[in-house]
Amino acid sequence: MVSNSAKDEDGRIEETTNAHQLEDSKVPFWRKRRYHLVLMVFLGLFNLYTLRINLSVAIVAMTKKNNVTLDNETIVEEQEFEFDSKQEGLILSSFFYGYIATQLVGGYLGSRFGGHLMFGLGLGLSSLMALLIPVLAKTSLGLFVTARILQGLFGGIVPPSIMVIWSKWAPFYERSLMGNVAFTGGYIGTGVAMLLSGVLAVSWGWESIFYFFGSVGCLWYICWLFVIKESPEVDPFITEAEKKYIMTSIGDSDKMISHPWKDIFTSPPVWAIVVANLTAMWGAYTLLTQLPMFLNDTLDFDLDTTGYVSGIPFIAVVGFLFISGYLADWVRVKGYLRTGQVRRYWNCVAFIVQMAFILLTAFATDPIVSMVYITLAVAASAFPWSGYAVNGLDLAPSHASIIFGLSNTFGTLSGIVSPIVMGHIVTDKTREQWQIVFFITASIYLCGAIFCWFFVRGTLQPWAKIDQEKLAAKKKELENDKMESAEN
Repeated sequence: MVSNSAKDEDGRIEETTNAHQLEDSKVPFWRKRRYHLVLMVFLGLFNLYTLRINLSVAIVAMTKKNNVTLDNETIVEEQEFEFDSKQEGLILSSFFYGYIATQLVGGYLGSRFGGHLMFGLGLGLSSLMALLIPVLAKTSLGLFVTARILQGLFGGIVPPSIMVIWSKWAPFYERSLMGNVAFTGGYIGTGVAMLLSGVLAVSWGWESIFYFFGSVGCLWYICWLFVIKESPEVDPFITEAEKKYIMTSIGDSDKMISHPWKDIFTSPPVWAIVVANLTAMWGAYTLLTQLPMFLNDTLDFDLDTTGYVSGIPFIAVVGFLFISGYLADWVRVKGYLRTGQVRRYWNCVAFIVQMAFILLTAFATDPIVSMVYITLAVAASAFPWSGYAVNGLDLAPSHASIIFGLSNTFGTLSGIVSPIVMGHIVTDKTREQWQIVFFITASIYLCGAIFCWFFVRGTLQPWAKIDQEKLAAKKKELENDKMESAEN
């Protein structure tokens, strides 16, 4: 049974009966369709992040100077691509120009036509673009950048679509854990992309990076089409027990609902999600897109070693995502913390911890110590995924995809601005210049923590409660119509 404190805080949640919970618990976990969904979303985010991050290692291989022996036995240095630091910054940020453009669009399309359709289509098209990048990159810089922009354009509809999927599939007290398990796919994908990209580049050339990860993404899309359905109501493979449990827990939803744009854009708790997303993503993108170059510039790691070392922090964070999600749900179920407190603490404490380790990294001179600090900074990033990432479902479940799309629009600005800032600061590739990059990141963490502390909330907002009441009235009206038809 849902506790009284939870009902007071989340009036939109109908009390889940013991019978439904008990029947669902009898279903073997491997038959539960919501867990199949989590696995497929996990693999989808795995692919999205490999497609987004692999260029960070590939560009090191593309611009590497190699010794070439001419016919007269003269040894010269050659580069396949002679990008300067500003061009590198443009190339690394180009994905996010497209990515930022479709966040709100993705949220709207997901709520209108189905999150599962938009999630799959976005990843499928982004994977297809990856297969074209090697040819386009060799043709011209303009086509190379355009290809990455298009790849980001398709990938941008993926994250907000997840909120639509969760609103139909995630029981109330499983949101944090289901979300975090799925989100580990992004971190594992990042780690695998870092680890494998270096090996692929050394063994078969930088082109193989895009061919490999693009092919994996296309294969995933084919599987997604056959396995995943829009909701429990239309899934032919779900058990009746699991369907009743999910539907009782999440209540009613309507994908044709009208979004209160003014209320969304003027809501302080919504802007707390936006600021948290921007803060988390600035730190993440600073490390995701620039860590290989930082290791190469300041610690003199070679290409394959850079790939291995860059992947370590993102593999290490996976365990913390499980811990973060489990604790976030557990303290709410036990009544130790309210939903709003969980979202606030999981955001703010993580940002302060990350700020501390980023500052330590700026002054560390030992390679091993630097990697320990970086790993701990990335590990702390697991906790905000149980904060801002699912907070939209607390505030307004019918509009969660729009809220997430809005927040990810601003968060994606980090992916655009961070590499450009780096390109203008790190012109000579010195440690002092990299320290400035880390100082900026630490300042953003501090500002984000302060804002979130004051404005994060975890309760259903008044303007969203109206939607729930309308849905309840609509349901009652439909039931009355059925009764009248039966009587006639």
